[in-house]
Amino acid sequence: MAVDRPITIAVIIFIIILLMYFFVAPKYYEFRDFQVKLGNAQAEYNGKFAYYSEVVRIFSELENSKESLDKIENAIPLKSQLADLIYFFQQKSTESGLIAKSILLTKFSPVTSESNMKEIVFSLDLLGNYQSLKNFLSLIEGSSRLFEVNNIFFGSQATNQPPTTPISQPLPANASLAQESYSFRLEIKTHSY
Repeated sequence: MAVDRPITIAVIIFIIILLMYFFVAPKYYEFRDFQVKLGNAQAEYNGKFAYYSEVVRIFSELENSKESLDKIENAIPLKSQLADLIYFFQQKSTESGLIAKSILLTKFSPVTSESNMKEIVFSLDLLGNYQSLKNFLSLIEGSSRLFEVNNIFFGSQATNQPPTTPISQPLPANASLAQESYSFRLEIKTHSY
């Protein structure tokens, strides 16, 4: 039996096409789908890597400027700690040589209705001389907290009091035994969140 060559070639080509359609084509489509998934995963990985490397860079910058951020946080703290402010005023008035007669909270309210920033105003009644007041204002200005002195009222009467020099320090020869003390009232404003 003689096999016709063109028919054999056609049958072989038909069988090859069927084999490719049933065995090779599904694997090729599966391979192409895996390539697309791999490309998507690689793009997602690259995006996350870029994001996290940017987070690490920003975190290291924040760590390097931690001192500055602490100063900003101290300047306008998140919580208004009124007791700390009153203690601060008492401490600074004592350091400068003033006597704090009274420290009153006169205003504690939001700056605007849309903002959550609060304005805090204190009224301080102090007793001392002008140099002590100047020292007190310098200490307030040099603090990390933001303070604004709205008003300073001077008392009209001077009282004579002995100097407040520690016993361990001798009095200068030209110092008088009585220094004039005046009454001061300061209105100091600060802010808090």
